[in-house]
Parts: sequence; C-alpha cells; structure tokens
Amino acid sequence: MISNTLIHLLITYKYAILFPLACFEGPIISLFVGFMVFMGYINFLPAYIVLLFGDIIPDSVYYFIGRYGNKTNLLAKYGSKFEFVSKNIKLIEYLWRDHGKKTMFFSKLAYGLSTPFLVSAGLVNMSWRRFISYALPVTILQYAVFMTAGYFLGSSYFVAAKYIQDAGIIIAVLILTAFVFLYKYFSRYAKKKITEMEIEEETKSE
Repeated sequence: MISNTLIHLLITYKYAILFPLACFEGPIISLFVGFMVFMGYINFLPAYIVLLFGDIIPDSVYYFIGRYGNKTNLLAKYGSKFEFVSKNIKLIEYLWRDHGKKTMFFSKLAYGLSTPFLVSAGLVNMSWRRFISYALPVTILQYAVFMTAGYFLGSSYFVAAKYIQDAGIIIAVLILTAFVFLYKYFSRYAKKKITEMEIEEETKSE
C-alpha cells in the first residue's frame, strides 16, 4: 500500500527523503508527517521547515519558468495544459495585480490550476518578492493544518485501536475518504472563486 511505503520511507530516511517527497506531493505527505510526529519518529519543527521549503522552492521554480522562459514557446509547448492562461493572459494579469492574495490562495487550493497560475505569475512579470509574500503565508497555513490533521489522526488511531479490531484499516479508509472529499470540495470552491474573480474583472474592463 502507498501509505505503508510512505511511512517506511519516512522512518528509514526521515528528513533526507522528506524534501523530495514534499516537492512531489507536499500536502498529502504532510498528513503522514503529522502522524509520524505523533509516533515520535520525526520532530515537528525541522519537519515543518523542510515541508515549507519543499513547497516554496517548486513554486518559485514555476514562477521563474514563467518569468524568464520564452513566453511564446512556453504557451505553444504547453498550450493544452495552460489553455486557460494562454487564452486569458490579460485577465490573469489583472487578477494578480488587483487580487494577488486571493488569486494565490485559491489557485494553490484549486487542483489542476495551481501550476499554470504559479507560472502565470511570472508570465505577467510580477516581482518575486511580491510572489513570495503571497505564497508563503498560504503555505505556512496549509502545512500547519495538514500536519495537525495528521497528528490527530495518529492520536485517533491509538484510541480506536483499543476498541476496534483492525482499526488501522478502518481509520485509514475513513480518513482517506474524508480527505479526498474535502480536497475536492475546496478545489471546486477555489475554482468557483477564481471564476467569480474573472467575471468581476471582465465586467470592470468593459
């Protein structure tokens, strides 16, 4: 199982494996890290710092790709993945300029839109300092929430294990189901908010 593999990697390699895992899928990894903190295998503060860097560095890479890459070639090469950005570059510029904090918050929550929006921040020539000032608070909050959830997952596991046979399987299924549901809900909500912001900006420009 994926969960068993992740836990084994974290127990064996700890912080050395945590950074590349965070770069790949930080929010989900942080859930497992919170569980490992409760178990006593990992210390909270260094793990939290590594997770933050594992999110901010890839975000910055996406930003610099948009800022310093060839915009024409970039949009042509990844047109299918960045179709929304390529067709609405002026609108995206307005969103970053007039609603930068909200755009960052919702784009990082909106699954499937995060990467193109992070790249678009560079495409519209937003300064890196401003980009980080928007991204860092969202990242700090996001990982604090996920790690806390993972920590209480560990606590719930041991409480339930006293009363329920095969509690690990049951809790894992319930948590995974709830996590997927909430993740999809917030993703849809974030996309809805971005759409509303688009409509608002289009109305202003008319």
